[in-house]
Amino acid sequence: MFNRMRLAPLVAEFVGTTILVLVALAMTQITTVSYFVATSVAIALALIYMVFAVVSGGHFNPAITFGMWTARRIGTLRGVSYVAVQLLGGLAAWQLYQYMTGRALPAKTVTYSTPMWVAEVVGTFVLALGITAAITRGFDMLQGGLAYGASFFAGIMIAAVASAAYLNPAIALGVRSWSAVYVLGPLVGGLIGVNVYSWLLAGPAKGAWRRPTWLRR
Repeated sequence: MFNRMRLAPLVAEFVGTTILVLVALAMTQITTVSYFVATSVAIALALIYMVFAVVSGGHFNPAITFGMWTARRIGTLRGVSYVAVQLLGGLAAWQLYQYMTGRALPAKTVTYSTPMWVAEVVGTFVLALGITAAITRGFDMLQGGLAYGASFFAGIMIAAVASAAYLNPAIALGVRSWSAVYVLGPLVGGLIGVNVYSWLLAGPAKGAWRRPTWLRR
């Protein structure tokens, strides 16, 4: 049922998301300074993108996958599969963090706030612009990693004005902050960001690589 070509992207999205959430978990437990958290997770995102993007497209975020699906850049089956393994990556990071530290990670209670929700929307919008530009314009792995990582840094710094700036439902799940703010906010931001860039800002694709046809299924 699963050959190597179909399994590899799912493994890439799972492993990449797990690494990203682990870095976010470690940093949020050490410091609350947005600059240090943003720098660390942006570097992690750039790294995993450069390692895995040629295999899976390098989403590592259900909000980005959702946005790509609404823009018809990824098929329904692949989109659902990606979201599933990304959320599993968030769960795996949470459990691995607890195992390594020897202590339980308490759930965070988040009361809905419109400014917080808007902050997550805007921050994820910025993040989505970065990854969509990398894919649409055919950036090479280094350029794409820098664009995606830098957009994550910028998005976090903007969103941190009013929210915890997760910009990723998998991270929200991993840090035990699952709520409408940190799930619906990123989903809306991803939808807007991917579609605005795809249909309004995108130019002719160029670069060293193109997405394999099977990534669109």
